[in-house]
Amino acid sequence: MMLIAVVSGVGLVMGYLLQSPKASGLGAIGGTAHKFKLRSGRDAFLDKLIIWCAVVFGIVVFLLSVVNPEIWTM
Repeated sequence: MMLIAVVSGVGLVMGYLLQSPKASGLGAIGGTAHKFKLRSGRDAFLDKLIIWCAVVFGIVVFLLSVVNPEIWTM
């Protein structure tokens, strides 16, 4: 179960890092920002991946804390 927690946590972080930026950042100041940016298929997939990894991570970490609470004090 610890391996599942690690893999889902890594998937969560990697999915977030691979997404394209949703905000325009400093481009909004100069007027170069795109207001209506269409989402690519990759970003939609990464959104689903992040949601599923977060759900799996939350459930596994909860089960680990209930089943074996000493695992967090190693």
